[in-house]
Amino acid sequence: MYEHLPQPRGRRFFIEQERGVTDVRVEVGLAHVRVRAGSGEKGLHNHLKILEAIAKQGVNVSLVKIHHDWITFAISQADVPTVTGCLDSLGLEYKIVPNLALVITVASNMRESAGVMAQIAEALWEADAHIIETGDSHNTVQCLVPEERAFAAAQSLRRRFLLGEVAS
Repeated sequence: MYEHLPQPRGRRFFIEQERGVTDVRVEVGLAHVRVRAGSGEKGLHNHLKILEAIAKQGVNVSLVKIHHDWITFAISQADVPTVTGCLDSLGLEYKIVPNLALVITVASNMRESAGVMAQIAEALWEADAHIIETGDSHNTVQCLVPEERAFAAAQSLRRRFLLGEVAS
């Protein structure tokens, strides 16, 4: 439901936000975790146990995806031993992929710009940066890629969106 608010008196002006991709950033030193939680009520209970156990250790997670039988998330590479200990204590099957980086594409009004994700995926493919996981927000798309390909991925994105290259 919308409320009708009184209109202000005097001159009115609008500030149009810049549209399209405005920046590409890279965050290194990450790992991807995939845990088999099981299905049904037990799986739901395990999803919660996993997140609670990791949170109790003070580990931050990102790119959290809860699937039917699995939960996946990214952590700092430095937290791998802590998370391994948590998951071992829960007795759950898991796989951790180390040495990853998050390539973050920034764009105002991204959800109003058709085709941005397709262009990002193509630029990363051209850079031979295999996408392991993705996430998004109102103004970013985050792609988890092998760390050794992150700089090439960022350069490819900067070329694709005409942002200029960064010296290596």
